[in-house]
Amino acid sequence: MNKIVFVLLSAVAALTASAQEADTTIVLNYGYQAVDTISISKSSDTFLQIQEAQATIQGITDPIAKNRAIKTYVANHPNSDGCMILMSELVGVRNGKKCLEMMGEQVRNGLMKRLYNAYTQGLKEFDEMASKTAEACPIGQEAKDFTLEDINGQQLSLSSLRGRYVLIDFWGSWCGPCIASFPHTKEIYERYRNKLEILGVAIHDKKAKWQQAVKENELPWKLVIDTEGDDSVATKYGIVAAPTLVLLDPDGKIIEWTLNDAVSIEELLMQ
Repeated sequence: MNKIVFVLLSAVAALTASAQEADTTIVLNYGYQAVDTISISKSSDTFLQIQEAQATIQGITDPIAKNRAIKTYVANHPNSDGCMILMSELVGVRNGKKCLEMMGEQVRNGLMKRLYNAYTQGLKEFDEMASKTAEACPIGQEAKDFTLEDINGQQLSLSSLRGRYVLIDFWGSWCGPCIASFPHTKEIYERYRNKLEILGVAIHDKKAKWQQAVKENELPWKLVIDTEGDDSVATKYGIVAAPTLVLLDPDGKIIEWTLNDAVSIEELLMQ
């Protein structure tokens, strides 16, 4: 399996006021690409809806609290064009799907149609890319057991960790987004370590580089290195991107899997 570094880019919707006092030009971006530009009056419903939507998340810095505020707004205002502007602040593919499903006809086929379609197409492409992971990690099913060499040179089995929630983190020393995710993962580990174990599985890695990355990033959880080939754990779990996170319940059943989305994992641990 080739190395694939997957970065979930949040879409950014930029509002740019024109020189005209009565009108505003709104540039609608998905990721770093502009998908549409619309000009509306500052007294129009769309402009007022965007202001209202942005006000609901103003000052919220915690991503989980922001997710909740966005989902609540969309649920209560399904025909507000402001819903699409809030999508740029939402974290998590499944959260994105849920919000898009709640949006009404006015958003789907109104001024925000092109942006709505861009999100819909992006999620479709995500599903196609991650189909192997979805097939190998069915929610509610028991996770495939494996035994690998840990950072101390001992053999460690996934099944030995039962009795606690387990977060399997498929990562690599070569993976920039993986390294960037460690500070947040450390926060999660400290916050929930009374009920959570993290198992870092290094994939497509060289032993020396793996050991160096573990030391440099001071990773405090359990760590193993994967083998290569058809018998690798990454292959068995259908891993197509790094970092991929797989959350298991205390019985070893899969609760959720995500690509580079620790926020959604933390939302589940809070329940």
